[in-house]
Amino acid sequence: MTNGSKRAAAIIAAALAVLAFAGCSSAPAEEPGLKVVHVPADASLTDAGGRVADGGIILISPGTYTETLDVRADDVTVRGEDRNGVIIDGELTRANGVVATGERVTVENLTVRDHLQNGILITGATDENGAGVARGPDGYLPEDVPPPVPGYLVQQVTSTNNGLYGIYAFNRTEGVIRDNLASGGSDSGIYVGQCAQCNAVVQDNVITFNASGIELANASAVVVTGNRIVRNRIGVSVLSNYLEAHGPSRGVQIVGNLIADNNETATPVQAGGAFGVGVGLGGTTDAEVRANSIIGNKAVGLWITSSDDFAPVGSRVQGNAWNGNALDIAMAASEVAPGEDNCFTLTTGVRTSPEGLEGCANASAPFTQEPAPKGIVFSKVAVPPQRPGLADVDDTPRRLPRTIEMPDLDGIVPPAADLLADGK
Repeated sequence: MTNGSKRAAAIIAAALAVLAFAGCSSAPAEEPGLKVVHVPADASLTDAGGRVADGGIILISPGTYTETLDVRADDVTVRGEDRNGVIIDGELTRANGVVATGERVTVENLTVRDHLQNGILITGATDENGAGVARGPDGYLPEDVPPPVPGYLVQQVTSTNNGLYGIYAFNRTEGVIRDNLASGGSDSGIYVGQCAQCNAVVQDNVITFNASGIELANASAVVVTGNRIVRNRIGVSVLSNYLEAHGPSRGVQIVGNLIADNNETATPVQAGGAFGVGVGLGGTTDAEVRANSIIGNKAVGLWITSSDDFAPVGSRVQGNAWNGNALDIAMAASEVAPGEDNCFTLTTGVRTSPEGLEGCANASAPFTQEPAPKGIVFSKVAVPPQRPGLADVDDTPRRLPRTIEMPDLDGIVPPAADLLADGK
């Protein structure tokens, strides 16, 4: 080998060594998550969910965002700087506004509107890519149910004109949904489903102009209290079925709500065809309906019936204010799933079917409502007045407890007709 050849070989060897060293050391390190992600300064809304660290916060500046936020980290807070000025707009093209699958997630102080499915989806179910999902159009197989994911708080959110649910908690436990405005839901404004021990609270929300105001499906240990549930097609619907796991719904407490005038025609059609109904209990066990103002519902104030082969068992109805309903209570279990141990403590003048419904007798009679009037598409539902947001906004994330504290329901009386009206 000549001296020139030796020099060329040495140069090549050195170059290879440099390349090898560079290959080992210069591969980009995985970027650490941020404790505070400012949108849009630090990341787009789409990218923010992937940038935030466990225990961090996504702080969203005022503006209209035509993106979806996907949050998979734990203990994350999603906070808008202005409830009515931070708008996540689905433009009637995107499925969801915010999707959260992590543990103990907070979403607060923002608006979600015009999504084809859900405004806010808090879910404990994911697909093969880790994306959050809920029950699909082909049904949800109970044998495939993942363990529930704990912890969520949705508060001071405005959700309007969404194609399925405004705020949807699915396969989750230890959750609070409070101080929100939910309107224009083609299925319901607020939904909690598929949780054997939900330990959930739905409290102090304004829920109006939906097909169903609140829907609970195969959801047990849920407290619904202090809500303004008005001008939907059906105010509150509690269901048991085989489309989701963990049926029947057990131990739901509906206490201290205004459930009024759920006769609104300028709403989407309710899936079961209900109209003019205050509260519907379908195949529930150990439900409590107490100290509510159930007024002005043109079909029936409270309708208790069977669902599939789930029978209505152990309902307790007492201390409610009834006024202006076409019929106050209909006890209408089916022959296939007859009810038992349903108890009523009623004042004089409450109109029931069968007549004279009182005590714990298992009497039942058929109840058929009139056909529902035509509805309108969810995107055309009128938007209610704005609600106030957080008084103080900073970049401190919330720390949700592992077990929520349930509200004290003792001493509650039926609320006045102006409950939560006009920002009160």
